[in-house]
Amino acid sequence: MANATMTNRQFLTAIVENKVTPEIVEYAKAQIEKLDEKNKKRRETGTANQRANEGIKEAILGAMEAGVTYTAAEIVTFGIDGITSTQKVSPLMSQLSDAGKVTISEVKIKGKSKVKGYTLVNPE
Repeated sequence: MANATMTNRQFLTAIVENKVTPEIVEYAKAQIEKLDEKNKKRRETGTANQRANEGIKEAILGAMEAGVTYTAAEIVTFGIDGITSTQKVSPLMSQLSDAGKVTISEVKIKGKSKVKGYTLVNPE
């Protein structure tokens, strides 16, 4: 198996047969490098939906006022393209919370139970 190109079948067969040679180790290292590069590119670019969500999150932040707590239903009423339901708002606001741009709290709505409230973090 000293050839320059090794198939995955040859690689896996050598592993199963416990015939680990320096060529096998080099092939495995090369495959790991390829996987790392592929994963790096995927993380950097993101999916089309993730890229669209970035714009939506920026629009939400732009529409929110500092010190005011909004519910998901109130955020839907901002009229931002791409937001049509509270189910879309909740994960986006969780991502913004993880990024430290908003805080999440429980808000009591008259006639309803508690719902999540989102408040813009004051940039200081």
